[in-house]
Amino acid sequence: MSNGMMLLLVFVLMVPITFIMTVMPFLTRKIESFGVTIPEEAQKDSKITALRFQYLWLNGGIGAVITASLLWFSNKTVSEQQWGIMLVSHVLGYLLLSFVIYLKQHYSVKHLKEQKGWLTSSVQRVMINTKFRNAKLTVSYFWFIPHVLLILATILIGVLNFDQFPEQIPMKYGLDGEVSRSVERSYMAVLWPALIQALLLIVFILINFSISRSKQIVEASDPEGSLMRNAIFRRYWSVYIIITGLLMAVMFGFIEIGMLLEWGSNEVTFITLVASGIVVIYAIVLSVITGQGGSRIKIEGVSKAQTMPMGDQDQYWKLGQIYFNPQDPSVFVEKRFGVGWSINFGRPMGWIIILVPLALIPLLIFVIESYI
Repeated sequence: MSNGMMLLLVFVLMVPITFIMTVMPFLTRKIESFGVTIPEEAQKDSKITALRFQYLWLNGGIGAVITASLLWFSNKTVSEQQWGIMLVSHVLGYLLLSFVIYLKQHYSVKHLKEQKGWLTSSVQRVMINTKFRNAKLTVSYFWFIPHVLLILATILIGVLNFDQFPEQIPMKYGLDGEVSRSVERSYMAVLWPALIQALLLIVFILINFSISRSKQIVEASDPEGSLMRNAIFRRYWSVYIIITGLLMAVMFGFIEIGMLLEWGSNEVTFITLVASGIVVIYAIVLSVITGQGGSRIKIEGVSKAQTMPMGDQDQYWKLGQIYFNPQDPSVFVEKRFGVGWSINFGRPMGWIIILVPLALIPLLIFVIESYI
């Protein structure tokens, strides 16, 4: 991999991560702050405002320093292993520091909430809209048909042109762009991109399903408007899942074509970074447009000010980010800090959904490594 590609990889990773982590407090619902439920009026409290901007400057500043450090190392002559270690350590280091800053703000908001008695004097109610599930919350699963066709095309290209593939197929490149590992031509060596495509398709279908089945959040002052915004929010992200899945299928299809045409590492890396960059930028733009749960979506004649949710469930949110409620039948829930969904770790199915993919990934790597 050339220095230019390393620099591009740094920008594709660190810049979007730093941006989204920095602006996160401004994308969450107005009835939540750093994973703590508060009335919307409390968002204007000087101490809450100060905590948000303190988080912004600390997170952004640390992200800029870590990005600059990684750029400096990318211009140095280092081995592939050293650069890989530096990349992972910088990214993980930033995420860890960002979480530490978040925890400080989280406990500060909790203390402020207790001190000012926010929501404690109100009778909390939970409202369920039985018609919500009947609304069109995701796009049709028929939109996954192009993904299936791409997988079939990848398989056909591999099978019909099997003899045209080089006898030694590159599997890994060094930082100098030279092949560091290759394997003899075999159907597994040629068709592994199709296997990844198929597994990713299953993952994206399950994510689309979770979007439609996740727990609904209702704001007390505007129940109908909040549900309409949430339905739009889910459809937007369902479209994102469809497009992301399609891009990933195209990317792995090009990887197979690259093996057939004997492309070098720069071509393959460029295609991978472009596809990944589109997915990341799309997610950031969508997050800014919608906010968490559709809180930033404006509906003419319907949207009203949010005051507080139907039910203060802070006791079930560990550190404001991990939901553990065995009494709640919901498996998928909206995040409190961030845009998207999380798992109810109080339900056995939640653990299955988390652990099965974690077990399958190393198994898949073992199978590919064993047969090619």
